[in-house]
Amino acid sequence: MAKGRVYVVYAAIPLLVSPPFMALITLVVKLDSLSTAASSAVRGQMSMDPQLESKPTDAQTRKLNPLRVYTSCVSALGVGLLLWCLRSMSSSSLDILLFIALVALAELTTSTVFMPEIAFTVSSAVYFAALLLFGSPSAAFVAMVGALVATLVIDIIRRRQGSPSRVPILQRALFNMASLGMAVVVAGNVYILCGGEVGKVALLSNLLPMVLAAACTEIANAALVVKAVSLQTGTPAFDVWKQNVSWALPIQLIGMVVGGGGLALGYQIAGPAGIGVFLLPVVLTIYAFKLYVRQTKAQMAHLEEIIAERTDDLRKTNEELKQLDRVKTRLFSTINHEMRNPLQSILGYTDLLLATEPLTRDQEEMLLSISYSSERLLDLVNNILDISRLEDGKLTLVPQTMGILPAVTQALAVIKPMAEQKHISINVDISETIPDGYADPRKVVQILVNLLSNAVKYTPDAGSIAITARSGQTDHMLEIRVSDDGIGIPADQLPNIFDCFSHVERAATWYTVGTGLGLYISNGLVEAQGGKIRVESEEGHGSCFTFTLPMAQQLPVEYASVSQ
Repeated sequence: MAKGRVYVVYAAIPLLVSPPFMALITLVVKLDSLSTAASSAVRGQMSMDPQLESKPTDAQTRKLNPLRVYTSCVSALGVGLLLWCLRSMSSSSLDILLFIALVALAELTTSTVFMPEIAFTVSSAVYFAALLLFGSPSAAFVAMVGALVATLVIDIIRRRQGSPSRVPILQRALFNMASLGMAVVVAGNVYILCGGEVGKVALLSNLLPMVLAAACTEIANAALVVKAVSLQTGTPAFDVWKQNVSWALPIQLIGMVVGGGGLALGYQIAGPAGIGVFLLPVVLTIYAFKLYVRQTKAQMAHLEEIIAERTDDLRKTNEELKQLDRVKTRLFSTINHEMRNPLQSILGYTDLLLATEPLTRDQEEMLLSISYSSERLLDLVNNILDISRLEDGKLTLVPQTMGILPAVTQALAVIKPMAEQKHISINVDISETIPDGYADPRKVVQILVNLLSNAVKYTPDAGSIAITARSGQTDHMLEIRVSDDGIGIPADQLPNIFDCFSHVERAATWYTVGTGLGLYISNGLVEAQGGKIRVESEEGHGSCFTFTLPMAQQLPVEYASVSQ
């Protein structure tokens, strides 16, 4: 009997490694596209991908189909193996029938015929236990019956789903039976050669032979099944294994060794009752898994509903924001055309009237009040438009090489009348040899005007303001500083001083006029040109605002690429 088993094993090996079939395969994969990779690899079932089961072309009918030749040879070996198993089985018929019933039941529980919520099988553990208890012939016969049952069940499922396989069921059944049967025979011989004893299950002493036998079962089955997939799809065998089987292999090995060993030990100790003791925790595990899956599906459905509601809320919010953005755009367009242009006209006509002679004192004061108020409104409109451009990222910059002294001179021309009214002196300490900067001159002047305007507002009469500039030693940036000896900024307001509408709230500032937009705009203009702005202040001892700009000869690449 042992010689017969070795003969069958060695008769299959040349087929697996022969060059015509290139059967150098390593791990398990199943051919049925509807079952999972893990369960299919455990059952060793063969099925054809529906998308690949096309009718043969004329060229294919004129020559031998390698896949058909291969499966026919494997099936023929399987028929011979089946006959050999029937002749060589030494165990009692009742024992074999019991394990056949178990493996059939295991295959049925993995299908969707009776228990659609459960996708779990112990078929590999059953025929591996038969291998440990009864030897290769009986175990191979049990495995082949299990493969037959699995093929029939899958065929029924596919027919109910309206997608029957074009491969004849007899061909698929014979191939599945042959591949799994030969894999079990190979595992049985490895188990014996490694010192394992058939009929005497000792988990500790037989652990290594059991592990090697389980691994050989997977490898031998893969050598047959993956080869068929490779011939059918034209995909390299290694890629088939990597994509479909590699993740499931450790789970299957553990299931065969632990499950099969436990089942065999229970049967060896208590007979059929031991099988019941072993299967009870398995059944409870399946039932618990079923409840867990059902609860998880309910929770996932609830989460999907919540996500759908939140998505709908976000969509509505996004639409509202878009509508608000359109309203804001129309508002700023209205401000630009309906307020800015009339204010410019008012200023122009006011200047013409002021140039007209003779004017009474009252007339001149009224015209000056109109001009001053119009300029304030025009500054407010311009600030609002600048904020809109900054926040929308639509600020237009015209960077160029510029001198710092000319920009300071232009800013002082705007600020000096305000400073002279309060008798505030402005000292400029900027060397003529200071390097040029690379920035938008108009925006730099606007920054200086905002900083100097705040300095004049918050500096008492007869105070002083200083403007200095120097080149950085390490960062290749120009540093411009505007300092005053005014009332200073409270420490608790310093972190928010560059926020929009930020205003120093003190009794001493109640008489000052401001919107709190100047520093916010200055911060945005500085950062837009690649610089930074900071403030140092102590309440009662003045403030010092410092901002940086890139040097012309050390222009950063990202700033040089600004397009207008």
